[in-house]
Amino acid sequence: MILLGLVLVILAGIANAVMDKIQFHWHNSIFANGTEYKEQFWNPAISWKNKYKPGLESYKYEKFRFSSTLLVFLTDAWHLFQMVHTLFLFAGISLIAYFCNSFLELFLYVLLSRILYGLCFELFFKKLLSKKE
Repeated sequence: MILLGLVLVILAGIANAVMDKIQFHWHNSIFANGTEYKEQFWNPAISWKNKYKPGLESYKYEKFRFSSTLLVFLTDAWHLFQMVHTLFLFAGISLIAYFCNSFLELFLYVLLSRILYGLCFELFFKKLLSKKE
């Protein structure tokens, strides 16, 4: 089960890389290739509007109930990966903590988790999520 916890932390790091790549380097990401419909979900510069009804002052009216709060992860890629990141990170660390037999063991696994998280984040952010040139 500790291995599952480590895998969840790794997936959280990948989700964080997706969030940062589309937020700060959208045009250099693998997600920028495609149709306008795809961009409406993946490009944070415009996808934030998916939570609201179209029209003037649309930011005042949710597209569907809880689309700007509880169910915001259904509206765009950034919020979806934010939910995945948070859920997997908490679940992974919780699993690791539950199955550790001592504080030292927990500390070492959390340290390993942080290293794996960072390595996977860097690999995905800098290499795998960037457009091939």
